[in-house]
Amino acid sequence: MEYIGELSALASAVTWVITGLAFASAGRRVGATIVNTTRIWLALGVLLILHWFLHGHVVPSMSGQAWFWLAISGVLGLAIGDQFLYRSLVDAGPRTATLVMAVVPGITAVIAWPVLGQSIGVWGIAGMVVTLSGVMWVVSGQSRGSGRVYPYPKRGVVLALLAAICQSVGLVTSKLGMGEIGTDTAVGPWTATYVRVAIAAPAATILLLVYLRSKKDRVAHDRESHDGGLFGASVLIAIGAICGPFLGVGTALIAINYIDAGIAATLMATSPIMILPFARLVEREHVGSRAIWGALIAIIGVGMLVLQLP
Repeated sequence: MEYIGELSALASAVTWVITGLAFASAGRRVGATIVNTTRIWLALGVLLILHWFLHGHVVPSMSGQAWFWLAISGVLGLAIGDQFLYRSLVDAGPRTATLVMAVVPGITAVIAWPVLGQSIGVWGIAGMVVTLSGVMWVVSGQSRGSGRVYPYPKRGVVLALLAAICQSVGLVTSKLGMGEIGTDTAVGPWTATYVRVAIAAPAATILLLVYLRSKKDRVAHDRESHDGGLFGASVLIAIGAICGPFLGVGTALIAINYIDAGIAATLMATSPIMILPFARLVEREHVGSRAIWGALIAIIGVGMLVLQLP
């Protein structure tokens, strides 16, 4: 099929938009910590079945070093990082949180420079500056306009930035855990994902127990329209879990298998643009020209970074 790589990359971006909207709504009903823990266990169940189907066993055979790095990646990227992200979705809204997460490629490149020995280059640095400029331009003017009002927009931006840092560290440590492609110790992407989720599940459960014990961070209900309770939240979490860890990851793997990874990453990073009409129709946000141009600038910056044109 012609353009299957490009279409798969764009499909991946759409699935992550749906995931963000679903988890934002679910988080307003039952809390971000419950959403994060529940979706991780759901993902683990399906990944366990998938791994058994593909490899015929449940426990992967890997080196101790691979287990170490993938464990760090799972805890930081999925348990802690996604906890920050889902709280940000509730505090600042899916559009703002998704836009701030556009800085992930830049932060990843900065970390990968000394850790993996991957240089950034002048073009990449310029891309980071452009991306940050687009994000800051939107965030600095987000109080303008009418529409849905989120409870803690400034805290949400900070949490989204922390989520971006955790996800970037998670990506680099995942690379360390997966090793070099083609070697005897290399770990496949699906196995690596399975191990990350398996380690993240108990870590997220500990966070949930702390949350339930403290009772300090009460659920931020959306009193405007959500009365679905636990059933509605469960449906939304299931939708988000299916669209994100499975359809999102699956289409991303198809994309990088058919087209250049840099092009695929750029197309998958168009989520901040794709989410704009959904934010207007679903979240009832005011989306002005500042939000549109800022998102476009951020995506251009991401493209400059990952493509590394001469």
